[in-house]
Amino acid sequence: MTECAIVLAAGENRRMGSVEGVSLPKSLLPIRQEDAPSAAALPGSAGEHTSFMSRHLELFRSIGVERTFVVVSPAGLPWFEPFGKDDGVELVVVDTPDEERTGSSVSMLAGLRAALAWRPQGARTLVTDADIVYERGVLDRIVAESAAGAGARLSVVKRVSGDSEEVRVYGLSADQPLLIGKGMTDTMTQGLSLLGESLGLIALDTSTAKLAAEITEWIVGDPPERRPYGYSGRLSEHEEVWQYLFTLGLLELTEFPGSLLFSECDFPEDYRAIREGLFPQIARGDELKEKAGPLLL
Repeated sequence: MTECAIVLAAGENRRMGSVEGVSLPKSLLPIRQEDAPSAAALPGSAGEHTSFMSRHLELFRSIGVERTFVVVSPAGLPWFEPFGKDDGVELVVVDTPDEERTGSSVSMLAGLRAALAWRPQGARTLVTDADIVYERGVLDRIVAESAAGAGARLSVVKRVSGDSEEVRVYGLSADQPLLIGKGMTDTMTQGLSLLGESLGLIALDTSTAKLAAEITEWIVGDPPERRPYGYSGRLSEHEEVWQYLFTLGLLELTEFPGSLLFSECDFPEDYRAIREGLFPQIARGDELKEKAGPLLL
């Protein structure tokens, strides 16, 4: 089973800006059409509507996750405090010097450290971006693979859209991914197969979770005691960690079909598409699957 989850929710929301005059952490925006963005406009109202975050927590509870670590910025903490009252949810505040810009690797390190403080021997851990939405069958598949003894796996969907924020994975096969990143050209990938778009959802087994923490600490450092050694230092994104694990042969892929109901929310147009079309489909599908029992994708 997946013992804990880490949700990376400390981003600055620079690309989205305000939505219908409302400016708040992106993962707290309502994703149901019947909930207006203004419903989430006040700190403390986060648990009163279905948002990216509330859906994550609902799904994690449904698969038996024991502890979810939600990584937030100091400025974002008041918005997320209602979730911290839930059993099994711990808010982790990223400790950075005032006004320091950091990448998602710094947030992930905070989450991995919190998970290791909770379970020092390591735990089967699910790391996820906060601004994604997907159908329930994704987690059913991850749970089934974990029960079958699968090692660390990064989920991809076998389609690409071509937008500038799309994280693509290239390699020889699902069990031999080699490259991950944005904006890679054919020349850079040297004939490797395009295996799909990363869902921003990574399942780590016990040993790889501990190794990921060590690699991430090496990349971003721990100022002022320890300098960063990663190429982008404390601006590194978490995909850099997965690149190291690809190179070591310790991270394979879980592939989902191109028909998967999934979206990341990078831009206002993504948010509109999620609310108006995608999430209603997901909600209907989840309801049918709940009646029928787990259906692996």
